Amino acid sequence: MGDSSLDSFRILAKEIIDLSHEHFQNLPIAPPAEVLRNIPSNLPSFIDNTDSSRAIRAAYVTHIISNTLCYRVFSPFLFSLGRRYDKADSLFQAMSNELRQKSHRREAMWRQQTLYAAYTASSAKKATNATAGAVVEEIVSQIKPFADPRRKELITIAVTRIVKRAAETWRYARLEREMISARMPAAEDVADDEEVEWPAESYEGKDYPKGPTPADIGSARVLLRLLPIITREPVHEVFQTDANEPDTGSVYLSGLALYSDAPPVLGRTHEINSKSLNPSQIDASSSLAQPDWGAYSGRRSSLDQVRRKLKEDRESRSRSRSPQD
Repeated sequence: MGDSSLDSFRILAKEIIDLSHEHFQNLPIAPPAEVLRNIPSNLPSFIDNTDSSRAIRAAYVTHIISNTLCYRVFSPFLFSLGRRYDKADSLFQAMSNELRQKSHRREAMWRQQTLYAAYTASSAKKATNATAGAVVEEIVSQIKPFADPRRKELITIAVTRIVKRAAETWRYARLEREMISARMPAAEDVADDEEVEWPAESYEGKDYPKGPTPADIGSARVLLRLLPIITREPVHEVFQTDANEPDTGSVYLSGLALYSDAPPVLGRTHEINSKSLNPSQIDASSSLAQPDWGAYSGRRSSLDQVRRKLKEDRESRSRSRSPQD
């Protein structure tokens, strides 16, 4: 794929980050409890509209989009099979792995021919669009609770563009002779990344509240993977000639992570601690479009009094009209 692959994956990463920062700055309504339960417990609360909270919220949205793309687009043998054909996809993956153990050349040829036939079938475009539509719905349903409801249409348009680019880019990547893979392990999974340092998100240009210093919290740990690592394996020795320099593979996307010592994380921790120490400060997360039960009870009490008064008047009129003994 060459330089075009580098550009495509970089553009994809930029679109994901731009979306998360552009459409999730204002949170007028607190997400439902069932949504909040899915947020990793190691993240400080970002249900607020401070700069620190916005930055962490954007990171979480980036994580959701990237994670879903890895699972639904980059991991399956054939993206257009979708979730309804998990067994078929597992069979193709097993065949690919078995052929690969015997011969890299044979596996590459079989994979290219199989995928080319799938991509050029008469129903291929319809199947791809249907699967892409399902991925768009899945992503939007996960991230819309963290945005202003009035921006749902804009978010859907942006997510559709991202999924389309991801599917098209990965389609060409899968036809390459050398295997191209994407990985985005959970924050706690470090075994496969002992030799890989995930780049940290840069938060330059913003002043966040001064919280604990990195020295206070000890060694930094990954809180969230934001972008995947996408690499091409080295050209196999059977395909290399003496005239060429040894190929060591290629990195198309270096990944991105949110660390525990990131400025917005430290700043948000400071904000939360300050509110807990000073009860006079109102936690914005509890005041985001929450029902005013006190006012509601007062209105309900007044309404009950009116109803009782009307009932008494009707009974009084009824007695006055009744015949006298």
